Amino acid sequence: MKKFLVAILAALTLAAPVIALSEADLDKLDAINAPYYKLTSCESTVAAGVGSFDGTSSAGVSDLQAAFIDQYHDIAEKLSIEYGIPWEAVIAQGILESASGTSHYARTRNNFFGIGAFDSNPDNAHSYATPADGWRGYYENIRVTATYRNHGAFNHPGDPYGYIQAVKAAGYATDPNYVAKVSSIIAGVENRAKEKGWASSAELVAAHPEMAAAAAANQAGAGAAHPGASTASSSATAEICDPETGNTSSSSSGAAVQGSGNVNATAITLSWPELGHDPFNDPKPEYRSALAAVGLNRYGEVCVEHGNSCDAFVATVVRYSGADPNMVCCGPGNMLNYMASHPEIYQEIPNIGSTANMQGGDIRVNGQHIEIYVTLPNGQGRIASASHCDRTADHAGNYYVDSSYRIFRVKGGGNVY
Repeated sequence: MKKFLVAILAALTLAAPVIALSEADLDKLDAINAPYYKLTSCESTVAAGVGSFDGTSSAGVSDLQAAFIDQYHDIAEKLSIEYGIPWEAVIAQGILESASGTSHYARTRNNFFGIGAFDSNPDNAHSYATPADGWRGYYENIRVTATYRNHGAFNHPGDPYGYIQAVKAAGYATDPNYVAKVSSIIAGVENRAKEKGWASSAELVAAHPEMAAAAAANQAGAGAAHPGASTASSSATAEICDPETGNTSSSSSGAAVQGSGNVNATAITLSWPELGHDPFNDPKPEYRSALAAVGLNRYGEVCVEHGNSCDAFVATVVRYSGADPNMVCCGPGNMLNYMASHPEIYQEIPNIGSTANMQGGDIRVNGQHIEIYVTLPNGQGRIASASHCDRTADHAGNYYVDSSYRIFRVKGGGNVY
């Protein structure tokens, strides 16, 4: 997946620990429509590391890099055990992509990994409420994105070098020298770990069977969701959390949703089967939960926040399904340009004026509107969409011919019900 890293080195006198965003900061993000992830009452996380730099660097790392390693080792190790990802590789990526925590996005958005920043729109980088959220955001991004599993990212829980090769092959970064650059930093991180007496990822795998189990489950696409997030198997009843109250309710839609990579099933699960639901007060509970999980429930635009906007619905479905957690939002034109410029993720399907060459999960978009063609369990084709400030998401629409639409399909998206 293409990413773009903007690393603006701050003067050392300005480098300070990143703290949670204030309400004023959030208002600024709202003003520029910058997406950010905010924990809801349904969710939990781990505290950010509070290690302090001892003033002495190790072989292969600078003082600034050593300070970054010391500060975030604890959280990286904890999350690595939870997700089955080698912590040395993640620390090394953070060093490279955030200039050891001094980049603009690290300091102002708690985004240490350039998540959401693309060549075409680097300022789309996700923002996180706390440093801990930013770290978990990286691990969740890897877990829910099908392309990483498809390239074997979770086959290397104890091998940071193998892991970096796998995520680069999956499209994590566009730099052709990315593996070499990160691998060089990993070597320095390993030296630091030895001097500090920290366990390597290989040692963690041996000492923590749950780490290997998490890696195997995530590689199979069956890993546990982010705490409190909505999940459902093809035949199970899911617990849906309402982010406004923290209360859960049951859903027996039977569709695979978060992390499945299945755009079709996720669009059906998040939308009502019929028209007539109040746009501001009655989005489907699953949709409200998903809006919060992908960070669009407080986007700075009231119709997006409530889920009655065509672009927010499609962005939520694509992100939440895991097919592409970095799908841009908002504006149909922006989303069209994004899909057209990422052929490694999206295949364009010819618009022939019928559904003969379409399948459930295909995205139809022009400069004014964006929607998803879905195939219901009974084989019927419908249009799943929302309308800006007019209606929340439903999948009650009939297919209609319109030559202005371009059609895109997520590659390997598993778009069947």
